[in-house]
Amino acid sequence: MDETESRIHGIVLSAYAMSGHAPEAADVAAGAGLAIAETDSVLRRLAGRDLLILNVAGRIGGAYPFTDGPTEHHVETGGLSVGAMCAIDALGVGAMLERDITVRSACRQCARALAIHTRSHGRQLDQVEPSGIVVWSGHRYAAGCAASSLCTLQAFFCDDAHLETWRTNSLAAGQDGVRLSLSEALEVGRAIFAPMRMELRPWPTT
Repeated sequence: MDETESRIHGIVLSAYAMSGHAPEAADVAAGAGLAIAETDSVLRRLAGRDLLILNVAGRIGGAYPFTDGPTEHHVETGGLSVGAMCAIDALGVGAMLERDITVRSACRQCARALAIHTRSHGRQLDQVEPSGIVVWSGHRYAAGCAASSLCTLQAFFCDDAHLETWRTNSLAAGQDGVRLSLSEALEVGRAIFAPMRMELRPWPTT
């Protein structure tokens, strides 16, 4: 990314972190000190590189790890709840924001509610309910968009038995992937998203 793209990307991520939702393009433009037309052009370039998602109306609908779209995964921190693209993304939010978080999701097989609490500014697991949670990390990437391919195959399960049941019965599970312990999945999320901490920008208050 060039400097302008990095600034715009950071403003979008910061807006999610501070409000739980995507900013409007006009607010991004104001925060970056750019014209709307230039901001829209930068947003389209970022979407073309699969760094954020624009919906059919051209509005921001997501910026990894965050989403405004339908999702199983929600991250609670600082009194806010924000949607996450996938299980790995949800686990990476704490390290990215340097905050402890609670991830609330559901077992992909039985829909049981799952709760994952972190400590050490999102870098270590704390309380987990149920205790046997595991993650399936599928490897399918298609159409230049992780949100509609790879992210759909990053999922939590109550335990290994439910993961194996899902893999046996689900067509999606036929894709390549690996089983991760919750600690391993947290490490992957941390490795992906902790470096993005440097991109976060102050967000103007109104």
